[in-house]
Amino acid sequence: MHSSCFLSILTIFALLFHLFLFFANPKLSVKDEQRVSLKFLVKSGRSLIEAWRKLRGVFGESTMCKTQVQFWHKRFREGDNETVDKPRSGQPRSRRTAENIETIRGLVEHDGHLSLREMSKCTGLSTHLIRTVLKKDLCMRRRCAKFIPRTLSEPQQWTRMTVAQDNIDQLCASPDPEAFLHHIVTGDETWLSTFMTETKERSTSWVKPDQLRPKKPLRDPVKKTMMTLFFDCQGVIMIEFLPPKEKIDSSLYVKTLAKLKECIRKKRPQLWSDKSFILHHDNASPHTSFETTKKMKEWGLDILEHPPNSPNLAPCDFSIFPKLKKELRGKQFQTIKQVQDAARKLLLKMPKDIFLDTMHDMVLRWQKCAHVNGNYFEGDHVVVDPLFVKGAQNSSSDEESD
Repeated sequence: MHSSCFLSILTIFALLFHLFLFFANPKLSVKDEQRVSLKFLVKSGRSLIEAWRKLRGVFGESTMCKTQVQFWHKRFREGDNETVDKPRSGQPRSRRTAENIETIRGLVEHDGHLSLREMSKCTGLSTHLIRTVLKKDLCMRRRCAKFIPRTLSEPQQWTRMTVAQDNIDQLCASPDPEAFLHHIVTGDETWLSTFMTETKERSTSWVKPDQLRPKKPLRDPVKKTMMTLFFDCQGVIMIEFLPPKEKIDSSLYVKTLAKLKECIRKKRPQLWSDKSFILHHDNASPHTSFETTKKMKEWGLDILEHPPNSPNLAPCDFSIFPKLKKELRGKQFQTIKQVQDAARKLLLKMPKDIFLDTMHDMVLRWQKCAHVNGNYFEGDHVVVDPLFVKGAQNSSSDEESD
């Protein structure tokens, strides 16, 4: 009886002794052993590669990955001797509360260029929550900036708005606005070259996973020529090309206007007979110089005013020239004569509807310019009630023919 109690007491004491030894000298995990070994190697002056090779030789396949070795090697080298992980912030908050929505709203209003990760770092919210709040609660979308010719001052915006509104008032004051639009003759100059680089979109092509990326050779230096174009609602009136390496100036532009008068006399006899055509061009220096202005007054030409800093209101710049150059992009011409012939052919082949729609678009752009107080409106969803409806005239003529 007494001997059995004595053995039980000895067994309990032995168990307590082993527990004491375990807690006094706990067994390190493989991960902790590697960190301690790496700390010793770093203190011994071993480089990252040498330390990784030593660990690889001892622990074999169970060695930490290279990224972890690099992380702990840098940490020990910078003087942090702790071999345990630092406490983490935990999973980001992901609740769409009113407080979180207002926090995100304040960040976006302060700096609209912040990325989702930058906002997540500032607020501790998850990127998924921030994206959901921006799209569903704040109704916002991320958009690239739109290139504009320049930053307009208030006087420049005022000039654009007043000129656009004056043109609209002049059009509406006419007994027949559509007929008034047919009296406008507009034109401009542009450079054409023997090779115009393709856009990124047009140089792309579909390829299979095992196919190589498409290649595009560099081109030789190109030759350029300046083209002058005048047209109205019915189509092209005059196309003129300057000799190579020559630019338009006041004296040359006056000669061009004299040729334009002769072309109007031949191609638009009705406009010439009653002297009812109205000239419209932009504010380039040759167009507004003293010599040009004086000559136009002598001829008695009616001028439709064009606001300065407004290439987006010039029909050639926003419609005809982009359409022409889109067709010429990627084509190689050997001589200036070839590119001139190709441009002339493309312009004369354009349907008359394009020129009429371009004039209607000019009026619509006047309306948008006046609506936004003279600022640039490209890329913005500006809604106005158009004075002209595209295709209305064509559809009515079609019904009559039926």
